[in-house]
Amino acid sequence: MNRREFLRSASILGFMLSNPGLLYASESKLRQLIHDIQGQVNYQKPSVWPVKWISIYLYGGPSELAGNLTNIEEIDFNSQNPYPDYLVPSRDGSGVTKNFFWANAGGNDMESLIASGNMSIYRTVHRLKDDNKSHPISIAQNLRGNLDREAPGFATTLAAVLSANNPFGKDVNELLLPFVSLEGDSQVFYLGGESLPLNLRPVFLNSNFDNPYSRRTYSLLDQTTDNQIEQLAQRMAERYGLKKIKDAFAKRKELADFIDSTLGNLGAKLPSNPNHDPNNPDPDAPNGVLEYPDTGIGRSLRAAVSLCLENADTVFVSVSFSGWDNHSSAIPGYEARVRSLIDALRCAVKHMRWKEAEGNPYAGNVFITVFGDFGRNVNLNNSKGWDHGNNQNLYTVGGWNIPGRALGKLVGKTYRIGNSKVNRQFTKPTDDSYQCEPFSIVSTAYRYFGVQNPEVITGEPAIDESNNVPNEFQP
Repeated sequence: MNRREFLRSASILGFMLSNPGLLYASESKLRQLIHDIQGQVNYQKPSVWPVKWISIYLYGGPSELAGNLTNIEEIDFNSQNPYPDYLVPSRDGSGVTKNFFWANAGGNDMESLIASGNMSIYRTVHRLKDDNKSHPISIAQNLRGNLDREAPGFATTLAAVLSANNPFGKDVNELLLPFVSLEGDSQVFYLGGESLPLNLRPVFLNSNFDNPYSRRTYSLLDQTTDNQIEQLAQRMAERYGLKKIKDAFAKRKELADFIDSTLGNLGAKLPSNPNHDPNNPDPDAPNGVLEYPDTGIGRSLRAAVSLCLENADTVFVSVSFSGWDNHSSAIPGYEARVRSLIDALRCAVKHMRWKEAEGNPYAGNVFITVFGDFGRNVNLNNSKGWDHGNNQNLYTVGGWNIPGRALGKLVGKTYRIGNSKVNRQFTKPTDDSYQCEPFSIVSTAYRYFGVQNPEVITGEPAIDESNNVPNEFQP
């Protein structure tokens, strides 16, 4: 991301502050949203605060099979092309774990994360409303958290809720980096508009936290020249009464200094294993200090968790990964991609748990959600891939201090539908199984932040995390 995009995202250029309409095309939607929130949403500050949400979105629509091989015998029997022997219990089955996870696609770690009470998986996120299986429509709806493709993104909606109720304990204009994108521009922030306070608008960072607000990051300016420019800008703003420009320069410097001091050299801030044994080291911390996988997913999740743990004001971080539209030659790439995701989630759990052991006050407040456009057809087509389907998994990690949070659960049962040996074979929830819309994922997040009736925003209730929902996990 270049400097211009960084500056645009924070709205710190004077002409943008003076003309916020240049940034967002439809502010009336947001004004109406805030009006509706103030009139309809019941809000109560949660007992655990600050709550922090890392939203991971998988563009392209990930197959459910990494987390749900329960129907694989029947799927394989009816598929146009056979699945590998190691995925079929009647032939080999060595790649299928006890709870029917795909071992080579992170399945063994899923077993461990659920057993240790750090993860839950919902196997039946199944669209009943407008099951269109279209990327543009599903992305637009899922990243807004409801069927209205013109509604604000769910991060913007959350920002509006928090702006209207201000649970922060200080003026929202004093917040630093509450809403951050590590994926560039995203529809989760759609419709920011001038009705949102400047500090609740998204800031775009990269996974290395390269400082977008430092002039020296993008030029050969030394400290003396930088200070001279700053002083000149302040004098000119004061002389001509340009308060917004003056405030913008002050905010730029504040953010630049904050990122350098708080987020600089994060490698030195990664936690040590409290149970480190040099004779039997943890593979994620061979020298006693946590090491995330050196992958795009690993670097991004390391940055997101670090930001939430090191910065009190950060409440939302958006992360995404593409490449999940596996129409051909799917299995090798899919195994590696899911394994990389689960590897990063495993390290994120250790990061939070070990930081909690060091006394970090936010480590148990950070929850992570992972879902995508939709699921996929379970037929292995003649290109050895999967076409668009419906049923998908929700992977959710962390947040063990959040009241009502259910971890250590595996929820949802499916059965196969469709004609044999043709490319129309899917899974769907059994009649007695728990099922939810993807919009319920967003409702659940809103509930953690204090919204008592999130269904008025999303049209769907929060996910039922009570003991009334059967846990299919077999320890």
